[in-house]
Amino acid sequence: MAIKIRGGRTLTLATVGALAVSLLAVGGVATASSAGEVYACVHKKSRYVRILNPTTPCKKTEIRMVIGGGGQSTTTITEGTKGDTGPQGPKGDTGLQGRQGFPGKNGKNGKDGLPGKDGLPGKNGTDGKDGLPGKNGTDGVDGKDGKDGLPGKVGADGKDGKDGLNGKDGKDGADGKNGLPGKDGADGKNGKDGLPGKDGKDGKDGVDGKGITYTTYTRSNSFSSGSGSVSCTSGDVATGGGFSINGGGNVTSSAPNGGSGWSVTAVKDDNNNVATQSSGNHGVSGTVYVVCLKKS
Repeated sequence: MAIKIRGGRTLTLATVGALAVSLLAVGGVATASSAGEVYACVHKKSRYVRILNPTTPCKKTEIRMVIGGGGQSTTTITEGTKGDTGPQGPKGDTGLQGRQGFPGKNGKNGKDGLPGKDGLPGKNGTDGKDGLPGKNGTDGVDGKDGKDGLPGKVGADGKDGKDGLNGKDGKDGADGKNGLPGKDGADGKNGKDGLPGKDGKDGKDGVDGKGITYTTYTRSNSFSSGSGSVSCTSGDVATGGGFSINGGGNVTSSAPNGGSGWSVTAVKDDNNNVATQSSGNHGVSGTVYVVCLKKS
């Protein structure tokens, strides 16, 4: 006969014989065999069968059942009076492990324990070995230009610096060009007549001089660069000079050159024939003259 138990397990009894059983439920049926005694507890309501050791007691909600003996028989058990407890049987074989029960409910959290004492400070660890140098990282992408910063606050005025050293004297500047001739000044007022001077003493008679004859002559020289000069023969004396200008021009200088020559300087006429220093003298041409005196 086969008896099913919870969880899909089946207990098979071969060559079923006499059945020795102690049941509390009415109408219980058991079949045994001669394959040895089997001890079990059967739940009164669910008929759940639990195989156990001969010394293991059943729960209050279960019926103890002993299966064993030769031959096959079917016995109908009716509820009778409870018999006396028999002597303890020999220890049976260890039964199969039952299924794990459902987990119980979580217990309440215990009270917080008192804080433990501070532990002793640990010993200083030894210095670790130097790690291998890392590989060179790849260049990062250039970041975007940052926004212009706000203008800074105006700084405090700096202290006055020390006086600098005196500079060295500059070199003499080049002589400036001759300025334009000034306009003729107004005639001065006639001065008052001076007091008549005293009569001078009669001079001594002079020594008769030797007779000397002087001769005058004129020399000239042409120019084309705004200035020119001409000289008397060596040993002769210049007594005067002059000039002539070709085309437009204005003479700025006409004077003796040493004691035996004459020089002339002229510039162009600009701005209604008014000579200016900026006009320059390039291209002004003419002739310069000198009047010379020599002994005969």
